[in-house]
Amino acid sequence: MAASSQRLKGILSVTVLKANNLIKSDFLGENDCYAVISLEPLTNQTKIKFGKQLQQTETCQKTQIHDGCHPIFDEKLLFPVAQGLEALYVQLWDSDIGKDDLLAYGTFNFLDNNQGVQFNTNTKKEWLHMVTISMINDKRGDGGTLELILHFIPDTVASFINRKFNAAQAQLKKKLTQQIVAKMTDVAADQIRGYMGLDD
Repeated sequence: MAASSQRLKGILSVTVLKANNLIKSDFLGENDCYAVISLEPLTNQTKIKFGKQLQQTETCQKTQIHDGCHPIFDEKLLFPVAQGLEALYVQLWDSDIGKDDLLAYGTFNFLDNNQGVQFNTNTKKEWLHMVTISMINDKRGDGGTLELILHFIPDTVASFINRKFNAAQAQLKKKLTQQIVAKMTDVAADQIRGYMGLDD
């Protein structure tokens, strides 16, 4: 079934805030970190296999690069949710010229209620929570943490596209109005100047 004809459960907005206590990967200089966020399981070889050419999709996206072992990303990623989510998969990478190094990985379980809140993406209710994911590093075990804000907005494909279309239409209408007003103002100014005998 085509994505546009599927009923959308909603939009999951994932704001990647910051990571803490990452392992230092580069011998010289700082880590060049970026985060990969996915609604589907990731292999730890993903970036090594595909190199810099990781295709961003509706289910897998990445942030811009930020330096250090405590990078602040402060970046929002949007995921259309077509069915209830069980988990969110995250990885932190160090960007290098040859191959990127996996710094840490982790999983956030939507169905795990240890935090005492509901992360239900089958609901018609909007919710917003800040979460901290404990990350794993294959060499030292503890891979630091990643802080996210998860915001679920119930929606349908039709209303989502409608909103985008309406916003685009409003922007276009505003630009046209500004151009018409500017043109009419120029014409009126020219007529007044002609009437007053101020034409050059």
